[in-house]
Amino acid sequence: MEDFSDLFSFCGSPEVSIAETWTNQGWNIIFRRLLNDWEVERVASLLQRLNDFSGLNTSPDTIRWKHDRDGKFSVGRLYRRNLSSQPENIPGPWKQIWKSNIPTKIKCFTWTVCRRACLTQEKLKKRSFEIVSRCFSCKEKEETNSHLFLHCRVTSQVWHMFLNILQQPWVMPEHTADLLTCWMRRGGSKKQKKCWSIVPSCIWWSIWKERNNRCFENITNPMQKVKENCINTLYLWCKEEGIDEVEQLVDFLGSL
Repeated sequence: MEDFSDLFSFCGSPEVSIAETWTNQGWNIIFRRLLNDWEVERVASLLQRLNDFSGLNTSPDTIRWKHDRDGKFSVGRLYRRNLSSQPENIPGPWKQIWKSNIPTKIKCFTWTVCRRACLTQEKLKKRSFEIVSRCFSCKEKEETNSHLFLHCRVTSQVWHMFLNILQQPWVMPEHTADLLTCWMRRGGSKKQKKCWSIVPSCIWWSIWKERNNRCFENITNPMQKVKENCINTLYLWCKEEGIDEVEQLVDFLGSL
């Protein structure tokens, strides 16, 4: 650091007008005045240290991918890195969604709900649609992904219908992905867990269809009908997967 300060001090003196060109090991430096002997030795020592620095070499520059040791770039590596660094990237039980015992269309729908990518009015506003957002179910608050599928007054009644089975305190999380993570831990036997893991997708699909009926068809089903549609959907999905214990669940829900 002292070498640089000394070099700048005698190179930048404004009152000096005599110039001298000094060449050493490929360095061409023009000074604004003649150098003293001790200054020449200091500059030579500094340039020698710069030439010995391992970061300086005569090999041509190359492009390297700094995020991997081999320095090789690929589109796949860029995609994986950008995907993991996105702020909206929400951790969740994605493998459980694709392995669940539900139709493929519902798996895709459940994935969009957990990723908050479902086309609610919240997403439409982000796409520059000028609308006055209002939940079609409760008509009380703005329609967002979390509100429609978790916190809406109508949706909450469907959730409570199933939560009564747990007989445990339950606080609804903020986001759908958080709920699915907690929900996967519930259930008793292996068959019960299979049936229990289908419940969130069943509720979300039933609520989404009811929402679309109210939005596009101007058809509003009573609350009892909404619950009945949800139970029927759950029963059909479980029967297709050969889960016999679903009849006990349906009988219990029917008595609520």
